[in-house]
Amino acid sequence: MNPPAPDIPTIDGHLYMNKLNGWEKECEKVAESFHKYGMLKLRDPRVNETHNDNYIDLVERYFDFVSKKYYAGEELRDCRPDLFY
Repeated sequence: MNPPAPDIPTIDGHLYMNKLNGWEKECEKVAESFHKYGMLKLRDPRVNETHNDNYIDLVERYFDFVSKKYYAGEELRDCRPDLFY
């Protein structure tokens, strides 16, 4: 059984970037998120949701393709053990 996913707080980019009322709390959430999780989750109002979904789909197709090649024993161009990558 997998442990529950951490509840990483979502940063409101609109408040944070425009220093609107409550931006200081968003800044605290940024620091907390990096300290606890080493990452952050940002809701950026400049990002088109469709573009975001298309990008996620692209990344999922890439890793699906690469994993099938890897498990079939094929050589991967992106895999560079000599560069520790």
